[in-house]
Amino acid sequence: MTDSGITWRHAAGVGVVILLLCYGVLRWTTAHGHGLPHMSWFLLVTMVLLSIAVLAAGWEVRSYLQGTSVRPPSPQKARRALVAAQAAVLAGAIFAGWFGAFALIELGRLDASSALSRMIQAIVLCVASIGAVVVGLVVQSWCRIPKDQDDDPPEGGSLRA
Repeated sequence: MTDSGITWRHAAGVGVVILLLCYGVLRWTTAHGHGLPHMSWFLLVTMVLLSIAVLAAGWEVRSYLQGTSVRPPSPQKARRALVAAQAAVLAGAIFAGWFGAFALIELGRLDASSALSRMIQAIVLCVASIGAVVVGLVVQSWCRIPKDQDDDPPEGGSLRA
């Protein structure tokens, strides 16, 4: 993590590693006669609601920093919003890798009758997970405190009394 927080590169790296690991495990298990785990559309609802909750948590901080709200958020609320945003980035990347691997496995099994619908479901869930990553990155940027110009030294480079 850098001074600017978790970046899209971190999320992409996590997503790719999880995709490769899960693809290998799912490929091995299906090759040995085991079925794929069950997915539910409830996961989509959960991802969307969690993304909305992260947006709502960051909105108060954003409003104050942009000057549209005069009531400052408590430091605990601002910290929770930032942590929730970063958790959404990492969790979204993990789920995107998992559902991406699931979709790739189903892509190889399109001759089965249920493979197309399960692949579409995995793709939709992967897109929702990527949406959680984007929401987390946006809210994290909202929680960044702008540098105060009063703290900068004057042009000459030295402080004057």
